[in-house]
Amino acid sequence: MSQSKLIKLSNNLLSLAHKVQADECKKNFYYFLQTFWSVVIPEEPVYNWHIKYLCDELQKVSQNIFAREPKLYDMIINVPPGSTKSTIVTQMWPAWLWTNDARLRIIANSYSGDLSVEHSSKSKDIITSDLYKKLFPEVVLRSDKSGKGAYENIKGGARYSTSTGGTITGKHAHVIINDDPVNPKQADSEALRVEANKHTGTLSSRKVNKKVTVTVTIMQRLHNEDVTGYLLKKKGENIHHICLPAELSDKVKPVELKNYYVDGLLDPIRIDRDAIAEARIDLGSRGYANQFEQSPSADGGNIIKKEWFMKVPLDRFLSILGRNVMHFYLDTAYDEKKAKTDNDPSGILAACHIEGNLYIYHAQKVWKEFPELIKFLPEYIATHKGGKESKLNIEPKANGKSVVQTLKSISSLNVKETPTPTDSKSVRLSVAAPKVECGRVFLVEGLWNEEFIEEVCGFPTAVHDEYVDLLGYSVDDLLTNYKVIQGEITKSRFGFM
Repeated sequence: MSQSKLIKLSNNLLSLAHKVQADECKKNFYYFLQTFWSVVIPEEPVYNWHIKYLCDELQKVSQNIFAREPKLYDMIINVPPGSTKSTIVTQMWPAWLWTNDARLRIIANSYSGDLSVEHSSKSKDIITSDLYKKLFPEVVLRSDKSGKGAYENIKGGARYSTSTGGTITGKHAHVIINDDPVNPKQADSEALRVEANKHTGTLSSRKVNKKVTVTVTIMQRLHNEDVTGYLLKKKGENIHHICLPAELSDKVKPVELKNYYVDGLLDPIRIDRDAIAEARIDLGSRGYANQFEQSPSADGGNIIKKEWFMKVPLDRFLSILGRNVMHFYLDTAYDEKKAKTDNDPSGILAACHIEGNLYIYHAQKVWKEFPELIKFLPEYIATHKGGKESKLNIEPKANGKSVVQTLKSISSLNVKETPTPTDSKSVRLSVAAPKVECGRVFLVEGLWNEEFIEEVCGFPTAVHDEYVDLLGYSVDDLLTNYKVIQGEITKSRFGFM
């Protein structure tokens, strides 16, 4: 056979091999990921089972996108850092989608513009690689619209990048990817969490067809009201929730995936016991719970642990109460400028000092407008062991100052304005924590205990934080400052200092 025929045959075989490879890539997203892994990640691949699982799940929802049929569902994926979540979903998946339908338009969001552009650029590296061009010559980027963060192809497909709080007006997509819409530091800020949730809602309005467009959210759990919490509460069963903590737990979803864990680990090679131990030290218990356990709260609590609280039966408390004075602490929330449904509750706590310890007799939350709150407070105090020596401590925030002024004018209550805190809630709770840890804070057993403990120990990831403020006020007043009068330790009229 002549050399020219050999070359021609070789080229034909190579062309056939490329066609077979291209067909397999189109049919199998996991195969596509393996084929193009080295384009974006130089390290030797470790294909843990969860990588194929995520690829298969994304491929499943993609079929309806290609057919422009109603979507199966939106998806939430909660996995630990280092699990190649962004590589799979935000970098590889868009490039694969175009191999099946180059007309698709994709919007990808992250908590920062730089990160969003980086993901977009990695996808572009795949699309412009020599192998991709050989396998999928029909996918050609437009030279006039070929930036790092936004680019289009000649078939009408497009990839747009945005970030939380940014704008993407005039763009609509068949696929929306929300990759880390908030980072751990931002999640501690209520304002930034709200911004991320609102931005997620805005992304929902950027759909070509609400029935067809699929939204995939990828993140670690950082707060009860992070984007994952917001979406689960808003859409519930309409979302396919995949949750893969680093260690086997009841957080695993779907539950049948527990069977794939090896020795209790999601990925025993990349996230082994040594890596987990290091993460616990570097991130702390709360950070580890968020990012690796996919739990908004650390096991047992964040700043304060559940087991630190001492409990005393009601009859035992009443037997030692004697003439010790019950004091009250109010955290007001109602703002007349807002609708009632938009307000946090007001919280009230009854506590006293007995022999160097703080006893919290009762705590409660109420959603009451100003006139109702004014009527409620004397009734609450009278019902919960309040007397002539009792003080009602009120922080002058929200409508607190008005409550103080009104109660002073219409009641005989001993009302006192507490100083407006200058430290953050986290700092104040951290100051109170040693008192709780050393067993100096007792809760009188009652139905309110569970809600109180869950909120205090869940801070700063719990939904509300009224009890956090009230605990801080009472510890500061009855433990930190109560003993010292003019620099000396003295006894009170009715109990022990």
